[in-house]
Amino acid sequence: MTARLNFRTLLAAVVLCLPLTPLAVNAQPSAVLGAESSGEQQEADYRVIAARCGTPAFERAFYKQSRAAVAAGLVVKHRDPAQVEKAVTALRRNPVVLIGAQADCPDQLTRLKEIQKERARLLGGARRSGKG
Repeated sequence: MTARLNFRTLLAAVVLCLPLTPLAVNAQPSAVLGAESSGEQQEADYRVIAARCGTPAFERAFYKQSRAAVAAGLVVKHRDPAQVEKAVTALRRNPVVLIGAQADCPDQLTRLKEIQKERARLLGGARRSGKG
């Protein structure tokens, strides 16, 4: 009887505290969080899509370039790249949420290849200007 009562008390306490948890976690202003996390979430989604739809070679190449873009500050500017990389890794979502059916993959891969081309141009420009 005591164990049942303690379980009910614990369950009630957890249920009552759940709505308060997001308030404590999101202590930063939402405008700052939204601006930074949107780039991080988008980058995390790109990596998941590359893993789900691409070949293993494409996934490795995209991941390598993605890490280089984070390190160069192309994903989130004015923030420590190591923190951004940690956030991107933590924000990875379930592939089924992003790609419902394999039929969606060709369009997504086309988009990722365009992103790769643009980043190659930006990263190549950054390397050239850094050497001189």
